[in-house]
Amino acid sequence: MIAVKAENDRLQVTIPTAGMTPGEVNDFVSWLRVESVVRRSRLTAEAAWKLLSEDLKAGWWQANERRKTP
Repeated sequence: MIAVKAENDRLQVTIPTAGMTPGEVNDFVSWLRVESVVRRSRLTAEAAWKLLSEDLKAGWWQANERRKTP
């Protein structure tokens, strides 16, 4: 049974882990952390694509700079 308690801007959820491996528990907690960050993010899809493309270009340049410059 899942128990939920909300107070003082906090949510406490108790989930039984019977039948889950420690790795599965860690994966689930990691997923919750990512979801929490994503939901609070103010980053637009357009801004995310721009950041991602700049990061990819920078990585490509670092990997290929010696081949492209004399």
